[in-house]
Amino acid sequence: MKLVSLCASRFLALLPLAAAVSVLSACSSAPPLFSSDGRPTSMIQCPTNGGWSNCQQNARALCSGSYDVLDQSSDNGQNSLLIACRAK
Repeated sequence: MKLVSLCASRFLALLPLAAAVSVLSACSSAPPLFSSDGRPTSMIQCPTNGGWSNCQQNARALCSGSYDVLDQSSDNGQNSLLIACRAK
C-alpha cells in the first residue's frame, strides 16, 4: 500500500510541472511549416550589418528564382525572412 501512496504523491507533485510545460509549449514562436496555400516554408537568416540583400540572395538561390516573403523581422543582430518558393 505504501508503494501506491508513494507513486500517487510523486504523480501529484509532478502534475503542476507537466501543466506548466504544456502551457509554455503552446507559446512556441517557430515558423509555420507550410504557407496558407500549402507551400513549404523556409526561414532565411543573415546578419543585419549586411542589410536585407544577403537574405534575399539566399532566398533566390534556395528557390531557384522567385519566392514570396511571408514574414520578416530583425532581432539581436539577425535579419530573418520567412519565405515560400513560388511554383516554377
